[in-house]
Amino acid sequence: MKKYRPRSNANGPNYVRPLLGPRAAGGESIMRVSTVLFGALVATIAIVVTGCTVQATIKTKNRFVEENVTTESPTDWNGEDIVVNDQAVGASINGGLEIVADASATKVRAVARVLAMANADDKASADLSIAEAKTSFTVSGGAVACGHGGSHGSSNSGESGCEKLTVYVPIGTAAKKVNIKGLVGNGGMTMKVSSVNLGNLEGNSNGGDIDATVGTGTSVSLVSEKSDNIVLRLPDTFAADVIILNADQGNIINDFSDAKVGENAGGRGTAGSGYTSIKLTSKQFAGSSGKVTLTR
Repeated sequence: MKKYRPRSNANGPNYVRPLLGPRAAGGESIMRVSTVLFGALVATIAIVVTGCTVQATIKTKNRFVEENVTTESPTDWNGEDIVVNDQAVGASINGGLEIVADASATKVRAVARVLAMANADDKASADLSIAEAKTSFTVSGGAVACGHGGSHGSSNSGESGCEKLTVYVPIGTAAKKVNIKGLVGNGGMTMKVSSVNLGNLEGNSNGGDIDATVGTGTSVSLVSEKSDNIVLRLPDTFAADVIILNADQGNIINDFSDAKVGENAGGRGTAGSGYTSIKLTSKQFAGSSGKVTLTR
């Protein structure tokens, strides 16, 4: 195995450039350090080349979790926009954001599974990250937020936060419609709001599918930033002035044969009797988009 090749430049005719990266003591050259999720563990893999021998060292991190962390707005919901900003965690198992209608709710309430990753013998650092993530977990009126904890020992900030977040929202009234906006950093999003007197529904996922079930409303806009799939489930009788489905050719599914898709195509049903607009967008990531589906 050749590790170096000659290169003539200002450093002189005998200068050689390392092909594998900076040399370490003893003639070793570290090529790459990667982090991979394996079930309940995160493995950090360091690959070292010594001569023609490749050695891989795997160091695992454990999941430290606090379940059913609950917080509720101190005041009743009074028509404020409900905005959920969930930064989530870097590596998620059965996580993400869920927004659920609760007919008995007068306040916005949220329940989280809070996670931190750390070495098995470093639970104290994970506990510090979890405690700080819990401090960032707040509900006030219609505003819901969950951020990351800090970095401590082997616990990294970006691996801590609300791994799974469920937000329960009031259903409003015909006179006081509910506007909902969900933002999730990783893990996807589910919106079960068919019983809500819905105004505008917005969802943006930076990693993971979006699945929303709605009744009637004013508008829907759902965006996947990294080519994940989007499904919008609508009543048989829904009407919309404009329906826009953005994805790669072959990745657009419309289960309503009479729904006309496009900016000026005509939508579905009588103009002005339903949604002003429905827009689903799966952006390209690594050269392709996910699927967008309009269905029952």
